[in-house]
Amino acid sequence: MKFEILWKDRSSGARVGVLYTKSGPVLTPAFMPVGTEGAVKGVFPSQLWEMGYRLLLSNLYHLYLRPGIETVEKVGGIQKFMAWPGAILTDSGGFQIFSLSSKVEVKEEGIYFSSHRDGSRHFLSPEDVIEYQGRLGVDIAMVLDHFVSNEAPRTLVEEATSRTLRWAERAARKISQMRTSTAFFGIVQGGIYPDLRKSSARHLAAMGFDGFGIGGLGVGESEEDMMGAVEETVAHLPEEKPRYLMGIGHPIQIVKAVLRGVDLFDCVIPTRNGRRGQVFTGEGLLRIKRKEYATDPEPAYPKYPFSRALLRHLHVSGHINSALYNTLINLRFFLDIMEKIRKYIKANYLREFLRDLEKNWREK
Repeated sequence: MKFEILWKDRSSGARVGVLYTKSGPVLTPAFMPVGTEGAVKGVFPSQLWEMGYRLLLSNLYHLYLRPGIETVEKVGGIQKFMAWPGAILTDSGGFQIFSLSSKVEVKEEGIYFSSHRDGSRHFLSPEDVIEYQGRLGVDIAMVLDHFVSNEAPRTLVEEATSRTLRWAERAARKISQMRTSTAFFGIVQGGIYPDLRKSSARHLAAMGFDGFGIGGLGVGESEEDMMGAVEETVAHLPEEKPRYLMGIGHPIQIVKAVLRGVDLFDCVIPTRNGRRGQVFTGEGLLRIKRKEYATDPEPAYPKYPFSRALLRHLHVSGHINSALYNTLINLRFFLDIMEKIRKYIKANYLREFLRDLEKNWREK
């Protein structure tokens, strides 16, 4: 994998680049729709491709449990399995360690866990995670990481951060023994503590990964603390390699992170919120069930003809097309936001774009 920086903002860390994956180029900054179990909910792969998406996210933890690594291999690899012609990044399962903590036991050798589906017991080591993602044939794979809530005592954050680095060292040794076209990203941890973020980033940078995830954020900390952690992390990562802020997807937070030098994003917000009747527009976030939209003839988003009245009707009726239409609009909105970000970086106007976005954003 090659990463080329095409343009830099004069007054911030923002940059426009292109990520050359084995499945084709991806313009950055880029947003990845989330297809955790092998499909992005509420939309066909062909629709995503026609919109302009070129990189999706899936998840090793979920694919490992069902349908299983061997099944995906027998079908012909992850792209064929998902019917997706573009690039795919897989998360390793670190977030599941956090979110399913009652079912997980973290040891130095790896993670022991009970399936959230049938209760069966499993084990994944840092080496397993690397091997399985390589076997899936993904374009970009994440190492196994360990993080805890940012409300946890500092001692626990230190322990998880140190373990993540030790796991990354083991992953790097495993990668060196493999013949694969998959690119591998390390993950910086450290909570909201600047010294831990600095140490983690510097150690990972020396391991020679193809890029770097910024993990452990968006789990309860303030936006100020989140952006402080992003800024501290980016300051100690190689400029010539891509940076990926994991799991963060509010449009305003995306722009703020881009200004600090982040290149890649993912989040379930466009699809999850669509299913909940929340539609992203140029005015902000519309909760389409509100009565004021019952006779509103205006389209929720200019690129699709669905009136707000129709979207409300479908949502309150429980119609299956409610989730489909809302998801389509939201994913188009996020693609357009990333296109605007790249445009305004080139024009050295991104700070002004953020100012206007914050001024006009409404959630109603």
